[in-house]
Amino acid sequence: MLRRPLVWSILVAVAAGVTFLAWSGRLFAGTGAPGPVSFGFEPGERVVDFTLTDVNGKAARLSELAASKAVVIAVRDVSCPVSQKYGPRLAELEREFAARGVEVVLLNLNKQDTREQIQAEIARFGFTGRYVWDPDGKIGQTLRVSSTGEVFVLDGSRTLRYRGPIDDQYGVGYDRPTIKHPYLRKALESVLAGAELADRKVTAPGCALAFDPVAERALDVTYHNRISRIIQNNCQTCHRVGGVAPFPLETYDQVFGRRAMIAYMTENHRMPPWFAHRDVGQWANDRSLSERDLNDLLAWAKGKAPEGDPRDGPLPRTWVAGWNIGKPDAILEIPKPFDIPAQGVVDYQYMYVKTDFPEDRWIERMEIRPTAPEAVHHVLVFLEAPLPPGKEPGPDFQGGIDGFFAATVPGTFGTFYPEGAAKRLPKGSWLKFQIHYTPRGTAKVDQTRLALVFAKGPPEQEVATGSAYNAEFAIPPGAPNHEVKAEYVFKRAGTLLSFFPHMHLRGKAFRYDLVLPDGSEQELLRVPRYDFNWQLFYSLKTPLPVPAGARLRATAWYDNSTGNPFNPDPSKEVKFGEQTSDEMMIGYFDWLPAPHSNWALGTRHSASTN
Repeated sequence: MLRRPLVWSILVAVAAGVTFLAWSGRLFAGTGAPGPVSFGFEPGERVVDFTLTDVNGKAARLSELAASKAVVIAVRDVSCPVSQKYGPRLAELEREFAARGVEVVLLNLNKQDTREQIQAEIARFGFTGRYVWDPDGKIGQTLRVSSTGEVFVLDGSRTLRYRGPIDDQYGVGYDRPTIKHPYLRKALESVLAGAELADRKVTAPGCALAFDPVAERALDVTYHNRISRIIQNNCQTCHRVGGVAPFPLETYDQVFGRRAMIAYMTENHRMPPWFAHRDVGQWANDRSLSERDLNDLLAWAKGKAPEGDPRDGPLPRTWVAGWNIGKPDAILEIPKPFDIPAQGVVDYQYMYVKTDFPEDRWIERMEIRPTAPEAVHHVLVFLEAPLPPGKEPGPDFQGGIDGFFAATVPGTFGTFYPEGAAKRLPKGSWLKFQIHYTPRGTAKVDQTRLALVFAKGPPEQEVATGSAYNAEFAIPPGAPNHEVKAEYVFKRAGTLLSFFPHMHLRGKAFRYDLVLPDGSEQELLRVPRYDFNWQLFYSLKTPLPVPAGARLRATAWYDNSTGNPFNPDPSKEVKFGEQTSDEMMIGYFDWLPAPHSNWALGTRHSASTN
């Protein structure tokens, strides 16, 4: 199922240059450092302007440095072991990127360090950039610095694009032999290339920092200094010129004109589309607004909605013109174009594509793209087993329970599997496309395509798609909250990656629980308001190990009453079936089974209760 990479690159998008500030925790001698503010310390927010005075007494405003397209702020500490281990690497990055427009500023927040110790550190590692000492912690409070291993990257508009570690080699109590994730390097490369970042925040190991609480200084929220970034980060994937949404939200006038609708949709949690309960699980692809973002957006939209200074606005985003997954090795498309009428309701369309690869293929990345995206609500692709030569799938050919392969909804960018993992596409397989067309007032023609990027050979781990499903239930007429359960038993250990609950028009809520062999239970995903119009997957931020013998329990609730506005017939008893007037109960999940040859993934059990 679709996902962004579970192991994210850390990056910052900006046009052609970077200002690299490494900050070491001790050397802020100057004035003008502000106290904490209401925003400016989370990725995607605009950082407040303040004065930086280096160890030599030279002062500069952050806004002056940000004019050089990007700023990197690295926290330093003379005595912290993690900080010291990263000294040589930070100096290397400083020298490497200096010729490409990168300026390094080091921020030291330690009262115990001395000016002499800082001067000695500069000489020892060969730092050439600004070294700022902030012994009172005012800058640290503003940025909410968490550890001496943290690095901040700002773009030319002072938008914080990334905060996290330099890489993953060193931490408190561990040294890895190699770097697996060069976060800061990838961030800088992406900044210089004008690329968009995939993940914006990573926990940074190092010596933990704490600051005395101070009264927060609230900033006036305007469109340009705050709201524009919330809209850009959360809405413009779809709401832009050429996007799939019905109207763009790229300018003050456009957002101001839609402010009442924006307030209604966000306050009722209908946009951005994300239905996982906030208190259960952490998700790599979480699309929901943070509480701070939502509160500021609603206050602005329901208030006077001031525009502010256009100079405070973010850099414009660059949208990928080609495939988000890079150059595909193969592109498959539905057999013939489909004519989408201007109005009315179009039944789900099922179309088959036969693959003709000479051998099994291992898929590292894939992406579904309709050619008329504005009229396609979602696409699901199912894998059908190879058939005897000359035989084609018939109209009743089933796929859905075991064959889930890929999916897309508006705003998704493709499927990226973890490094060393891939999904198998068996030789001779058929792919069954389920496409939901939504007429928009103008006739369109669509020929949906699926792009694939192959691994060079069999991966270290195979991505398997399993399901806890129940096909034996019957939902009584008029039932407002009918419960159906199913289980999947893991015969071998593995690692859970993501979930994809699937029901039809009567679907009301869905939940996944993991039951361990000792009987203890853990709730993994709660979807209190299932929305059939948005076929969403939920990708775990941290993959979850599961032992052999564990059970994945899926629970679904259905509303077959007259109170469900989507219910096609409340008087009908509803059973399992592929048509939208029928129902399904499938709890898909992606996982990495522990490597082993000739194994069965697991077994499924189902039970239905009222």
